[in-house]
Amino acid sequence: MRRAGAALREELLERGALVNYVVCVAATTAEGMLQQLYAPYLSASGHALPFIGILTSLIAVTRLLSRLPVGTAYRPERARGLILASAVALTLTILPFAVSGAAIVVVPFTLLHGLAFGAITTVNLAATIDATGGRRAGAIMAWYTAALSTGYALGAFFGGAAGDALGLRSALVLTALIPLVGLIAAFWHPRLTPSPARPPAGGRGLSSLLAAAREVDTRVWLAFVVVLYSNLLSDSVDYLFPLYALGIGLPLAASGILKGLKSSSATVIRFGSLALFRWVDHATINSWGVIAMGVAMFLLPVAPGFPALVGLFVVAGLCRGILRVTSAATVADMRADGKEVGLASAIYNAGLDVGSIVGPGVAGVVGSGIGLGAMFQVMAVGALVMYFAVALSTAAGRASLSFRGRARSATAR
Repeated sequence: MRRAGAALREELLERGALVNYVVCVAATTAEGMLQQLYAPYLSASGHALPFIGILTSLIAVTRLLSRLPVGTAYRPERARGLILASAVALTLTILPFAVSGAAIVVVPFTLLHGLAFGAITTVNLAATIDATGGRRAGAIMAWYTAALSTGYALGAFFGGAAGDALGLRSALVLTALIPLVGLIAAFWHPRLTPSPARPPAGGRGLSSLLAAAREVDTRVWLAFVVVLYSNLLSDSVDYLFPLYALGIGLPLAASGILKGLKSSSATVIRFGSLALFRWVDHATINSWGVIAMGVAMFLLPVAPGFPALVGLFVVAGLCRGILRVTSAATVADMRADGKEVGLASAIYNAGLDVGSIVGPGVAGVVGSGIGLGAMFQVMAVGALVMYFAVALSTAAGRASLSFRGRARSATAR
């Protein structure tokens, strides 16, 4: 036990993982605040719901476009410089929102913001895995994904409260300053050693990137499907529930509390995930987590009051939290096998982006036609059908489906 504790301290402090956690919290706190403020700010600036939903999806589009180039360019020895540059970019792409809500300002900086957030999260995950060598994948990824949800929780609480107390424009200025905390922390990031395996040498350009992606381990693609589903539902709620809440008479701060509780419950379950994996295998957890998350979203518009909404948001957070741990640990396990993780990090994070692209964009269009309440139900059913159709279409996907099991998961190591 003492030796394990010493090893964990070495991985966190001497190898830089703790710095990565601070960068992660700073980036996701800013993003969580922006999620609370973005749709109400655009609505107050005179933009229609379909425009808001589609523009929100474009953040994920440009995040997705940044993944493969950044993941391919990533090297462990470049990690600190890449983190510093992306933290600065994150601040510079949020500040203009506070200057003007006009489309001529909002549209280009929304696109640039997606590129910046995609870069910092791709690099930071790969750097965390390289800092720890893929060892103790379950523990390290539990802490890493807990840092993610901690930032989103703080962002939800601060974003809603700041919007009510300071006004939307001033709250956006505060949001833009948060990534500078990660910038300062990154100066203490140690120089990482090259990973045992390098990406194959060869051509450049889109064709070579796609060819490299096709050669990625099957485990990464399974993790991609899990997080795609999770973000498809989660981002639809995160961006559009504040508008729904205002429509049913809840203040902006109330939706911030609900989002914060969702992220907080995701954080709690991530810290407790290792104990859970001793009793139930990760495939069973994935399958039940997918179903429970869909059911929670389906029930949102029929919740009888705020306490019921609290329960549903907590359930959604627990599901999302545990799904992120198992999927991220699957990617981290590859580094322990001696494989390069820059491109794997890009593809894994791209699953989050695809969910974010499809989710809010479709939700905005559907919501404008049938109402936001019914939209949540249609999205929940559609996402469940999509997930199981994809999972059942391949042998590896079918093997990942399980509804009972007691075996301890390898990803929990």
